[in-house]
Amino acid sequence: MTSKKSKILSTSINKSTSSLMDDFNSSIDIDQRLIEEDIKVTSAHVHALNKIGIINQNELTRIINGLKSILKDHQNKKIKFSKKNEDIHMNVEHLLFEKIGDLALKIHTGRSRNDQVATDTRLWVKKANTHLKKQVTKLMRALLKQATKHQKTIVPGFTHLQVAQPVTLAHHLCAYLEMFHRDLRYFDFSLAGSDENVLGSAALAGSNYNLDTKILNQSLGFNKSKSNSMDGVSDRDFCLYFLHASATTAIHLGKLASELIIWSSNTAKLFNVHPEYSTGSSIMPQKRNPDSLELIRSKSNIIRSKAYEFSNIIASLPLTYFKDFQEDKKIIFDCYDELTISLEVMKRVIDQSTFNKDLGEEICNKFFATATDLADYLVIEKKIPFRNSYKIIANIVNFAQSKNCNLSELKLEEFQKFEQKIDHDIYEYIDVKKSIFRKKTPMSTNPNAVKKNIQKFQKILK
Repeated sequence: MTSKKSKILSTSINKSTSSLMDDFNSSIDIDQRLIEEDIKVTSAHVHALNKIGIINQNELTRIINGLKSILKDHQNKKIKFSKKNEDIHMNVEHLLFEKIGDLALKIHTGRSRNDQVATDTRLWVKKANTHLKKQVTKLMRALLKQATKHQKTIVPGFTHLQVAQPVTLAHHLCAYLEMFHRDLRYFDFSLAGSDENVLGSAALAGSNYNLDTKILNQSLGFNKSKSNSMDGVSDRDFCLYFLHASATTAIHLGKLASELIIWSSNTAKLFNVHPEYSTGSSIMPQKRNPDSLELIRSKSNIIRSKAYEFSNIIASLPLTYFKDFQEDKKIIFDCYDELTISLEVMKRVIDQSTFNKDLGEEICNKFFATATDLADYLVIEKKIPFRNSYKIIANIVNFAQSKNCNLSELKLEEFQKFEQKIDHDIYEYIDVKKSIFRKKTPMSTNPNAVKKNIQKFQKILK
């Protein structure tokens, strides 16, 4: 009989390792997070062993009850994990042994930690994908709510951080809805890439036991099993898919955060970060800093680095399993944690903060945002080639700048100094509010087009 104080995993090849090696080799501090997945995988496996007669019905009941008891202890925070038993798999087996004795020694029949950890990790990644999809959807709903509210709010559209053309705030926010919608589809791809069961692959060559993979798949919620056992235990592409999907979402989060930081500055004043998500200065009492957004911007870059970090671990590894894989879980766990909190904080910032409804039109006028409309005016109304009209309007803008006035403040005679064909209808093209309605294409900032886009996302997010 095995002693309850001894290591579950003990071989004649290596009877003892140094305490330093025990600490170095142990992954329980990280992979204890897989306890629910490991119990689920073990439960499915012992049911498969029961079907082929390795475990009888009474033994199955005792094992399942023991596993349920471990799960309950975990939920009640009563479990102490042991580094001596290296990882979550050996810890669960040892905890089961403490509850039901030598019967626990049967549960590893027909499997390896190689297919066990791959299956555990796939289950966790599937769960993480699903949760992050919900988080992205919540953020999209917050953005959609603001977009719906600001369909008539005009803001400057920027290129190179310079005022370019007028757009509606709704149109601007819908651009982020498009990005995050693509992220949802990327997480769907990641989910599909995780949806293959590795159990039955054993160490690398497959199991000597005729395990019913249909039962295993049904119990664990997989659509299919891996087709090749060697690929099964060595494949970590599904982790890369997850990290790439997370990194892409993080890029979009960082882009949004960076933009809102600029918009919230004293010089822009387009966005007011809610006080609950900004902080004061330690020395300057007048300041409120957009720390929530700055942290999201920073974390988005950390998340983005995880895919590279992970690929450095798995790159150039031959088939099949190597201890290198022990390092993979910390990366995906850290990525998930950072992205989860970043999405939640951004959602609350968008929900609770306010956009300045009145300043955008003033900025557009001040920085000649309808200059392109004036160039098109000369093309459409006066039949002047665009390259010529461009130069005429550029000269008019320079003239207005020299007078320190807006285009709308110039007199008709002043316009006509640059082009005699200009008449009073030019003021129609200067008007910022009329500019957005002048756009014709279905993807434009025209409020009618934006309204259709908002309706599209209302259906998607319903």
